[in-house]
Amino acid sequence: MQTAEKRKADMIVKWVMFTASITGMALMAGFYPVYGNVPLIVIPSILVLIFSKPVFFERLKLTTLLSMRIIIVAAAYRLFNPQVYVDVIMLMLIVNILEATFTDLLRHKKYFNAVSGFAVAIGVITLRGLWQFDAPFGDYYLAEGALPAITIMYALAYTLWNWIFVTNEFSSSVSLMHVGFLAAPLIGSVCTLGLGEFGGIGMWLLLRANSLSIGGWMQIGAKDWFEREFYNEKFDKFVKWTKSTPVQVVCMLINLALIAACIILMIQNGGIRYEFAPFRI
Repeated sequence: MQTAEKRKADMIVKWVMFTASITGMALMAGFYPVYGNVPLIVIPSILVLIFSKPVFFERLKLTTLLSMRIIIVAAAYRLFNPQVYVDVIMLMLIVNILEATFTDLLRHKKYFNAVSGFAVAIGVITLRGLWQFDAPFGDYYLAEGALPAITIMYALAYTLWNWIFVTNEFSSSVSLMHVGFLAAPLIGSVCTLGLGEFGGIGMWLLLRANSLSIGGWMQIGAKDWFEREFYNEKFDKFVKWTKSTPVQVVCMLINLALIAACIILMIQNGGIRYEFAPFRI
C-alpha cells in the first residue's frame, strides 16, 4: 500500500508529464493546422463527442472549439483568406468567455468572477490577430496588443479568471488538471521566444485555443482517471479557500486592474487596431 508521500510524488510526476505533453501537442497543432491539429485535436474531439456522454456545458464548449479547429484546416489550405479566420477567432474568443461567464452568473451565482469574465471579454479589443504569412516555418497566427505588456497582462487576467471559473464548475482534481491546460500556453510562449517576432507571447492565444481543445476531449474522455489520479487533499483545501468571498473579490479586483491597464495602454498606443491583410498563399 502506497504511503501519502509516495502518492503525492506520483501525482506530481503525472501532472508534470501531463502538462509537458499538453504543451507539446498545443505547439505542434499550432504550427501545423493540418498535420498537427487534425490528429491531435479534430479526430479525438469527434470521437469523444460520439462515444462519450459529456454534460451540456462540456458538449457546448467542445463543439464550439472543434468547429474552429476544423475551419482552420480550410484556412491552412487557403480555401479562403486565413486572416478572415483570425478575425473570426477574436470574435469566438469573446463568445467562449461569455459562455463561461453566464454559467458563473446564472448557474453558480459567482457574481465576482462573472464581473471578471465580462471585463476579460471587453479586453479582447486590446488584441489584434494576424496570420503569419512570412513565418520561417509552420502556418499559424499571432495575437498581440500594441505593446507586449498588453498581451502579457491580458493573458494573466484571462488565466486567473478562467481558473476561478474552473474551480466553480468542476472538482479540485479537474481544477488541478486545468492548471496544466492554463500553464501550457504560457510555457509554450516562453519556449517560442527564440522565434523573435514570429513567436513569444503572441502565440499565447493560439496555444490557449489548442490547449483548451485538447483539454476538452481529454477531460470528457478520461474524467474518472483525472478525478482519481489528480486528487490531492492539500490542493482540495486550497481550492475551497479560493471560493471564499474575500479571495473572489481580490481576484476580481486584480482582473479589473489588468484589463483597465490593457485598455489604457491600447488608447495611448493608437487605439483599437485593424489591419486588412490581403489574400496571400
